[in-house]
Amino acid sequence: MTNTQNSLTTDTLRELVPSAFATTHSKRVSNKYTFISTATVLEDMNKLGWKPYQASQRKSRQSQDAMFTKHMIRLRNDDVGKIGDSIPEVVLTNSHDGRNAFTLHAGLFRLVCSNGLVIADTTFEQVKIKHQWYNFEEIRKIMDSMLEVVPKVITQVTNLNNIILNDDQQIDFAEKALLTRYPKGNDRLNVEDLLSPVRTADRGNELWKIFNVIQEKLIKGGLVFNDKKEKMQKLRPIINIDRRIDVNKKLWGLTEAYV
Repeated sequence: MTNTQNSLTTDTLRELVPSAFATTHSKRVSNKYTFISTATVLEDMNKLGWKPYQASQRKSRQSQDAMFTKHMIRLRNDDVGKIGDSIPEVVLTNSHDGRNAFTLHAGLFRLVCSNGLVIADTTFEQVKIKHQWYNFEEIRKIMDSMLEVVPKVITQVTNLNNIILNDDQQIDFAEKALLTRYPKGNDRLNVEDLLSPVRTADRGNELWKIFNVIQEKLIKGGLVFNDKKEKMQKLRPIINIDRRIDVNKKLWGLTEAYV
């Protein structure tokens, strides 16, 4: 995935997510499947002011599947103001292999750490469009509904900034957060290391900062730990698109229990 402060050009998008520019669907899909071109959706969203800033696609074992595989694109609108230290985003996922609906999620891009968050469905329920229909007016309505959620997100971020956690509460939050990536737990990871800020700007006892410190480490990886053979290892980043979104949403949902 590429992070940038400038929107991605069409040429760059073609390099990062070639499957988004497929002109037909995989031969494996059923007769009921209607091809929804991601490129067409991006053109329509551009008309509404939404431009792509990040993009990635799932790796394919077979080269012929690369043009139909699942891809994720994060978009921003210059007319939508920042929320504290973050920029509202729309997270688009789609594929042309019949395995996934065209889906839109609400997200935030945190400037301090160049990290993308995905907001839980309890704040904004993801929108799924089955591969059976698509038109511009529908995407316009969806984008308008996402803009209506921005004040709610602003309130949520403000609340998280105003909530102070003591040491015991921070450890409790970190232990629960760890379960979003490891449902059965992971005793090799040190919770205190998970809570340790990477940068000065993230130091503090506010829940918003603690949440972001943990989210960045669980999603991007990099946390050093000892494996079962007592060898030093680094936590790997989450590359899988579905898992990345799932962990992100569960982490956001975890904060809601504290508000």
